[in-house]
Amino acid sequence: MPYRLEKFASTMKQALAEILVKESLNPDFKFITIARLELSTDLKKAEVFISSPLHALDDVLEQLQHSLGFIKRQLAKKMILRYMPELHFSKDLGFGFDQKISAIQKNQDHESTDC
Repeated sequence: MPYRLEKFASTMKQALAEILVKESLNPDFKFITIARLELSTDLKKAEVFISSPLHALDDVLEQLQHSLGFIKRQLAKKMILRYMPELHFSKDLGFGFDQKISAIQKNQDHESTDC
């Protein structure tokens, strides 16, 4: 990804996180982690990959789709853009995989100290 696009994605990711945590009234959004954000080269589409350790992601994704209008309005206030990207939220599958690996390592460490 070109530097300018990467910088813009980083700024948008930070603004989205701020909207979800501070400005949204939905308490489930406070536990969402935006793992990564991928922008199309024309800045018209944005794929937002989320993870949440405490909640079922399917329910959270449904709530995000329901709140999409609010999120886009707040994002438009924070960022000066000619076109607001079409946001699409998806699960970040890597987060669950990382948690499983950490749990396995903890179990192995715990078993090795018990011997």
